[in-house]
Amino acid sequence: MEQTPIVKFEYEGFPISFDFGDGSKLVNATEMAKPFNKLLKDFFRLQQTAEYIDVLHKSLKMSRWENSPIGQIRSLSTENLAKIYPELIRVVKGGNLPQGTWVHEKIALKFAAWLSPFFELWIYDRIHELLTTGRTEIPHHQSGGIIKSLRMIVDQLELQEKTNSQFRAELDIVSERLDELEAKVSSIDENYYSVSGWCALHAIACPLDKAQKWGYSATQKSRAKKLPVGKAYDAKYGVVNTYHSDVLKEVIG
Repeated sequence: MEQTPIVKFEYEGFPISFDFGDGSKLVNATEMAKPFNKLLKDFFRLQQTAEYIDVLHKSLKMSRWENSPIGQIRSLSTENLAKIYPELIRVVKGGNLPQGTWVHEKIALKFAAWLSPFFELWIYDRIHELLTTGRTEIPHHQSGGIIKSLRMIVDQLELQEKTNSQFRAELDIVSERLDELEAKVSSIDENYYSVSGWCALHAIACPLDKAQKWGYSATQKSRAKKLPVGKAYDAKYGVVNTYHSDVLKEVIG
């Protein structure tokens, strides 16, 4: 996804840059110091600052060491801390980012509190604003999980649709077979149908008066052709006569 551009907010006429693109959460600490005429290096010289960065590094599971490396640093400085904690502190002297020292959002809050409590609240509000309204990217690990879940849903829907199509086709076959079985209320052989069954099989309207006339005609033709008239049970009419399909073709069509 396209990287979110650097966002600049103005504090008392001083621009302060935030880089929350590509999963980063960095604030330009060099710019943060300018409204207060203070030096960033003085903040990084504090033992308390180094200990805070070390605890933050471990809490974010970035640490490569079992023991804290702070004791091995001869002098606390921006450059030395940036070498040990590059994920949290970046000293930029070239490239696409504005020049200066960029720090993790939680270090930025700590630095802002050192500069001014009012400024600390302002930095917190800007970070909250970016997190709730200004971020457009989805972290890689989240996007992978979301895409995988969506792919599973699509696959399930496609499989369900395929199953539904097969089921509908089989249901149509069963329905046609049921129509045929319902029509063949035969007591002699499968070529015998009742008048109503024959009409249902061939989608012919079969009002009661016509059914009676067709039945009478079919009985007469069956006798003339010396074809037996059967008996069967119809769910709608009870016991009815059944006639050979040849007779019904002539009488009903």
